[in-house]
Amino acid sequence: MSQPEFNVEVASLDRNGDPGFVHYRGAFYTSRSAGQFALTQAAALSDTREVDTVSVVIDAVGEGTSRRDVEFIGTPGELAAELTALPAYASGARRTVIPAPRAVTAAVAAVVETSPPLPDSTVDGPDTVAVLDVEVYSTRPGPIPNSRTDVGAYTPEDAHRIAEQLAADLGGTIEPMRNETVLRVTHAADVSDTDRIAAERSVQVRNLRANLSVLDPVADAEHITALAADLDDLRARSRPAARPDSSAAASTSAPSTSVSVEADRASTRPRGLVTSPTGRSSGAARATSSTLHTAPAPTHTAATSRSVDHGLG
Repeated sequence: MSQPEFNVEVASLDRNGDPGFVHYRGAFYTSRSAGQFALTQAAALSDTREVDTVSVVIDAVGEGTSRRDVEFIGTPGELAAELTALPAYASGARRTVIPAPRAVTAAVAAVVETSPPLPDSTVDGPDTVAVLDVEVYSTRPGPIPNSRTDVGAYTPEDAHRIAEQLAADLGGTIEPMRNETVLRVTHAADVSDTDRIAAERSVQVRNLRANLSVLDPVADAEHITALAADLDDLRARSRPAARPDSSAAASTSAPSTSVSVEADRASTRPRGLVTSPTGRSSGAARATSSTLHTAPAPTHTAATSRSVDHGLG
């Protein structure tokens, strides 16, 4: 049986802003599954630990070789923008559903507490009654994934009342779905300025690439050069700039100065996709990835099945 070709690690950051403990690790046969897992688990880690920034590494492995495709530090929204810009990982990133906003979780919990959904026996049992399912769909600017939250099954009268309450609480609209068996409350989720800028930049990159693809290499050479420069500039904004080496200053200064240097390193930590060499031996890959320190406690390991689906929706 062939071995998985893509290894993914999702880690939190330490106090210096460097990749630290690896919370999720998976091995996959396709880049699509690897990208979907990376984004899903990055969003889950950010949500459960209430942190904005995470680290993601994706290595493409082969017969005795390893190539680092992704080495990323940033928000899940920024990660979505970066992965959709990489053809090998774009489809997986677009198929991902991430956790709902906390405002949605709180609103749904309040509704379910006061008006519990019908039990499964009422919906699927011999004495079934007419029901409507209620769900909340939280939209974000592409390519950042959306979220879907199931509320439950209710009688038609209760379903409309609950949907109207959620729409009022979240500032959304109600739309019947799936042959009018579902009432969907659709609303725009709050997005940070960082994620919004990343989404806008991703759209600009996609438009520039589309324009370049239809130009004539000879007749439009000057225009192609200008557009390519614009594209390089946009992509460069997602990649970290070189960081000055402050380790020597930290080791020779007084303790208070050392703390100041570490704080400065954390505040200037580069964000975005780090472009690595196109080829690398497996030994070199292990050496360069040693900054991801895995604690003794067991980590969550993803299945290596070809058909596994890691979406949260």
